[in-house]
Amino acid sequence: MSKVFNGAKSHYPPIQKMALTLVITARKLRPCFLSYPVGVRTNTSLKEVLGKPEASRRLVKRAIKLSKYEISYLPRTTIKAQALANFVSEMTIQEEVSEARPWLLHVYGSSTTQGNGAGIVLTTPKGDNMEFAVKFEFNTSNNEAEYEALVLGMRMA
Repeated sequence: MSKVFNGAKSHYPPIQKMALTLVITARKLRPCFLSYPVGVRTNTSLKEVLGKPEASRRLVKRAIKLSKYEISYLPRTTIKAQALANFVSEMTIQEEVSEARPWLLHVYGSSTTQGNGAGIVLTTPKGDNMEFAVKFEFNTSNNEAEYEALVLGMRMA
């Protein structure tokens, strides 16, 4: 849960901020708080403060709101840095990076006085070459021969 305290709430003492945060969380997760016992781990002695009659009026109101839930206040235990690092590394989703190599198409067009043709070399991702030669039955320029060869190469792929 995330809540930013603005205005006057940002000047509350830390214990009041914690109590307010707990009330807001209980309100948002009401079905969970009503169905299950909830344990709150904290560095502060929130249980003692909320249970004292001399607590401020705001804290008393929040303690009353929280009394309908089965909340136990537990001291926060220390977590070793390595245990936390292990947890983060185990829970991080790793994406498989596959280096997909592309198919390569090389087109060579030729237009000469003896005829028009094209050469096509199709290279697979594994590196195998497939070579094709085409002779056109019509007159072309060099560019037209290359375009025709490109179209044929795309059909072959």
